[in-house]
Amino acid sequence: MERMNHKLKLAIAVLIFALGTMPGHADIPIGQDLTLSGFGTLGEVHSDYRQADFTGNFLQPSGAGYSRSWSATPDSNLGAQADVKIVDGLTGVVQVISRYGADGNYEPDLEWANIKYAITSDLAVRVGRTLLPTYERSDSENVGYTLPWVRLPNEIRYSNSATHSDGIDVLYRVTMGAVIQDLQLQFGRTSEEFPGAVFDGKNLVVLSDSLRYGDTSVHLAYQTMKYTYAGMPPAQFRLASAGITYDPGTWFVTGDSNYAHYDFFGDFFAWYLSGGLRLGQFTPYAIYSTEHAPSTVPPSGLASLGNERTVSAGVRWDFAKNLDFKLQLQQVTIESLDAPASFTNLQPGARIGDRVNVISLALDFVF
Repeated sequence: MERMNHKLKLAIAVLIFALGTMPGHADIPIGQDLTLSGFGTLGEVHSDYRQADFTGNFLQPSGAGYSRSWSATPDSNLGAQADVKIVDGLTGVVQVISRYGADGNYEPDLEWANIKYAITSDLAVRVGRTLLPTYERSDSENVGYTLPWVRLPNEIRYSNSATHSDGIDVLYRVTMGAVIQDLQLQFGRTSEEFPGAVFDGKNLVVLSDSLRYGDTSVHLAYQTMKYTYAGMPPAQFRLASAGITYDPGTWFVTGDSNYAHYDFFGDFFAWYLSGGLRLGQFTPYAIYSTEHAPSTVPPSGLASLGNERTVSAGVRWDFAKNLDFKLQLQQVTIESLDAPASFTNLQPGARIGDRVNVISLALDFVF
């Protein structure tokens, strides 16, 4: 594992050195119809808690704390994207990302792989793999440079393990004066690997609406599907989400929330609220995030899956073109021993109410 971490760090370091020699960010054109781009994060996380591992998402099998005091696995990743114009109105995109996953290595995953046909300037159809619009920042959550923080709060992602859909979607833009709405209707299926099990979702239907008016954006989404997990009978899943951002430039405030229901695992409610102030190259920010499972005992018998709350503060430093450095401090309160949203490898000494102090360092880049 440490050997894999070293290889990832070396690869990112080489790319960062190359970026430093570039005059500025630009997609790399290969002929007239093919463009390549990339992104990555070199991260290090420290946790003072020895009774569990803090992770970048709950699928990761280890992290910082119990396994080691410092770890690169929660946030480090490396991605590449190719955009191709096939003919007028017909385009394609492929995105591959290498990050620490449920299998305990950095094996690259296919995140995007679709073909898009623009019927009109406002109406388009895509076929293939796309990211699910579960959160306001779903399309860019893997690109650390686009986020004001080190990572999307773990609590908001806990409610839905699925990240992509294989199928077809319809995109329609509605413009009403200064208001722009991007509507999306999606049909397909999805799957996600857990340690020792696979989540498989079929008959997936997603409806989302992203609305923009001046400095304000609102994101609404609803999704439903049938799913199987670890040999259990097929069950139903539903999720509704709502997010809003106000960003006039010199400061921002943003929040997101979702409510999910699994027939087997029960209900989940998660939300976060964040604000920041841009002062030249520096952007200090704060976040409050929480995930809560109502107390009614579901068929799984796990009445408080994921429960935790986090208070975070940090600063982003845009010190060079297409490069940023982030320092984030957070205190996580564990409110469940049933797989809290940010932790794995819980030890017998873990207790409800334990408070965990985490330091995250991240160097983000795009090219």
